[in-house]
Parts: sequence; C-alpha cells; structure tokens
Amino acid sequence: MLSELLIILALTLANGFFSGSELAIVSARVGRLDAMAKGGSRPARQALNLAKNPDRFLATVQVGITLIGTFSAAFGGARIGDILAGWIAQVPALEPHAETLGLLIVVVVITYLSLVLGELVPKRLAIQNAERLAVIAAPVMTVLSALTRPIVGILTLSVAGVMRVLGQRVTDDDAVTEEDIAYLVREGTESGVVEREEARIIERVFRFTDRPVSAIMTPRTQFTAVSVDQSLSEVMDVFKASRFSRLPLYEGTIDHVVGVLHVKDFISAFASGTDIDLRAIARPPLFVVESLHGDDVLFHLRQQGAQIAFVIDEYGQIMGLVTIEDLIEELVGEIRDEFNRAEEPHYVKREDGSWLIDGLEPYEKVAVRVGLPRDEERRHTSLAGVIMDELGRVAVVGDTVTLAEHVLEVVDMDGRRIDKVLVRHTPHP
Repeated sequence: MLSELLIILALTLANGFFSGSELAIVSARVGRLDAMAKGGSRPARQALNLAKNPDRFLATVQVGITLIGTFSAAFGGARIGDILAGWIAQVPALEPHAETLGLLIVVVVITYLSLVLGELVPKRLAIQNAERLAVIAAPVMTVLSALTRPIVGILTLSVAGVMRVLGQRVTDDDAVTEEDIAYLVREGTESGVVEREEARIIERVFRFTDRPVSAIMTPRTQFTAVSVDQSLSEVMDVFKASRFSRLPLYEGTIDHVVGVLHVKDFISAFASGTDIDLRAIARPPLFVVESLHGDDVLFHLRQQGAQIAFVIDEYGQIMGLVTIEDLIEELVGEIRDEFNRAEEPHYVKREDGSWLIDGLEPYEKVAVRVGLPRDEERRHTSLAGVIMDELGRVAVVGDTVTLAEHVLEVVDMDGRRIDKVLVRHTPHP
C-alpha cells in the first residue's frame, strides 16, 4: 500500500512540476531572462527560447499533464481502489458497496492531491518566483520538448484535420489585440505599476492611429499664409505678427500652395536688400489626403523632412494644414512655449451648469465632456459640423438643435463659421 501511495504522490508532484513550469516560463519577464542569458546563464537562454516559441512547449506540457492524469487515475483505481475495497469489505454492512466506496475514496484523495500539490501550490510559487523557477525548469522542459516532438506533431495534424472537418480555418494568429493592451494598461494603472500619465499617453497613441488628419488639422480659415505677390516688407510684418517660424506661400488663391517659407531663409533674403521671388526661397510643400491617419502623416513628414503638411480633399482643394507639433500634441497633450498666446478656453462651464464651447471642438470630445449622445459616424466631426448637419443649412446666431436631453444653441458666428455654442442640459420630465 505504501509503495502505491508513493507512486501516486510522485505522479502528483510531476503534474505540479509541469503545471508550475508552464506558468513560470509563460509569465517570466523576458527582459530579466534576456539579461541573465547575456550574463552567461544557459538555463536562462533555454527559458527565453521556450518563452519566445510557446506553441511546442505548451503542447509538451499538455501531453505530460494528460499522461500523468490518465496514469494516476488508472493506477489509483486499479491498485489502491482494490486494496481499499478489501479493507472495507471486512465490515459486513459495507461489503456490498466495498468496491464503489474504495473507488470513491481514491477519486476524492487523488483529486484533492492533484488540486493542491499538482495545480494550486505550484502555480502560486510560479507567480511569485517566475524567473527563478523558469530557469530551473527550462533544461528539463527543453529535453522533454525534443522527446515529445513526434507526439506533438501528430496531435497538431490531428487538430488541423478536425478543424477542417468542422469548416474552421486553422490559424496560428494569437497576436495581442489593442483591447488586450488597453486592459493591461488599466489593470497596471489601478495597481500602481503604470503611472496615470503613461496610461494617458498610451490611450492617446491608440486614438492617434485611428483619427484622420482632418480631425487634427488647423482649418484653412484659421491658418496664416502669404501670397507670392506680397512684398518682402509685408511678409516680414506677417512673420512678426504671427511669430510663426514657417508660413504657407500661395499663388492666386489658398488652394494653390506653392511652398513653405522658413523664417531663416526669408531673413537671409530680406537682409540682402534685393527684391527676390518668394518662390525661389520657399521649400517644397507636402500634401496629404484627408483620410490619412495621424501616424501615417507623421511618417510622411519624417520621410520628407518637413514640418508642415497641407491636407487636401478628393478634389485637390486645401482643407487645412497640420504640423509635427499638432501631431505630437495629440500624443502628449498641449505643448506651450514663451511665444504661445493665451487663448480662450475651448470649454467654459457657466454657473447655471451650461457649457460654452468652441464650435471647432471634435464632437467626440464634446460628447465625453458634457454627456452628449455618442455617435460613431460623427466621431471625427466638429461640434459645428454636427449642428450644420442637423440644420441642413448654414447656421445663424440663435439657431438651436436638440440632441437627446441637450439643447445646442449657436451664440456666435465668425462669418459663416459657428464660433461658439451654448450647450444646455434639459432633462425630460
């Protein structure tokens, strides 16, 4: 009886080794293992290889756990169950049920040992000492992985065959999704591992890659530009007044941008005292289509070595411009320097609870800020654009639009553009 119990205990501990090794290697920090491997640790290098190529390793673990579980059940039921049944049969009242009771006791005991010694304790140890246990287990698991390669290959082909019979596509794509990363960031923020500012930047990165440049750009009605027909002194005045280091240069109309004037190039020409053609010192313009996302525009700017890109629509007309600073601010928030002018706040909450909001603010941001209904189709549209869409015409001061429990009133216009919107919450009775 003792030898049988020792065999069951050994099988249970072997199950615990497989279970703990699996979690330790999968959850071990790759950076720590890499540092140990570079320090000359061969087991760390083996653990790193297993962690970077988990498919065959995890299949090996599953084969080991399954074989151990099957053998434990068969051996325990056949040997220990029979011994216990013989002991129980010595009690006259229990003799008719001796075999059943013996098997039941074996199942309960083996299940208990498997859960405690074969799963829970090894996994708890693996979580608390992932790198150390990964290094200990790696040499053994590397050997077992090589030995079970034929079995794993047969199992892989079998799974693929069953999947094809079921009409399912076999894929090795187990890539981490954006939702997985966002979840980990939230968990890390709550536990204090990830700083809140770091979490905000990561969130902005995801939003940045989804936002079209048309939602980031400065509209054509709001950027400063100079014409090729202006004199050098007039252009100098524009540079001084705007304090920009670069100005778009156009010929005829703003839809015909011919270059970008850099203040250094202009000052050199201005200092020479000669009247030159501004096109000769302008740098080539970069044009991007409105549907490109922020990360795509940033790639083009870096590739061309440019600081400004002009956003055009499908007809080639200028919609606005975007700078590298605009794109960086999408990632890290507003960047201000000593030359930034104090601007009116985009959101002003009044004493009565209503909001005064800049019409050019993205509708998605306004919806989150003041509780307007979210609309996926309007996520990249400005608040003014939504009002215009609801009205079906050019707005005038005093126009109102109702969205759910909010009334949006146009309170200021800049020409034909909605400048300020008053948003009031009017809950239904």
